[in-house]
Amino acid sequence: MKGTISDEIEVNVPANVAWELYGTLHLSRFIVQELPTLLNKVDVIEGDGSTGTVLKITFPEGTPGIPYFKERFNIVDNEKRYKQSQVIEGGYVDLGYTFYGIRFEVNEKDENSCITKFTINYEVEDVKLASHAFTMFEPLQTVIRSAKTYLTNKTHI
Repeated sequence: MKGTISDEIEVNVPANVAWELYGTLHLSRFIVQELPTLLNKVDVIEGDGSTGTVLKITFPEGTPGIPYFKERFNIVDNEKRYKQSQVIEGGYVDLGYTFYGIRFEVNEKDENSCITKFTINYEVEDVKLASHAFTMFEPLQTVIRSAKTYLTNKTHI
């Protein structure tokens, strides 16, 4: 079974400003610092935030489910402002997913605003497991909403 889940939000900052957060390793640091109930730690296993980078994402102690996952940035396109990652170890792979990927993109609306969007794509053979794909939806909504507040406040200080 294949599925896709996505959400987006308008942010009143230029697209290039939002991409400075979303297109770099700063996003992971932001989540750990600003949303510690979502992530405990992000370790860079390989790379510098560009295509091929591998991160180990560790959840806070006591979080139900899986304690960590590793993701690889399959594509980081600074010109088109999107980043596509894939879980390669732990997490959804351990649950039986054959593919679990997250895409962040920043689309220019006008010179002073943009749309930030995340999309979760997944493949799983056991249909009963498909509902687990939605467990990341709410946390990713929290990320884009918190990032909106952060970016808006940062540019208006």
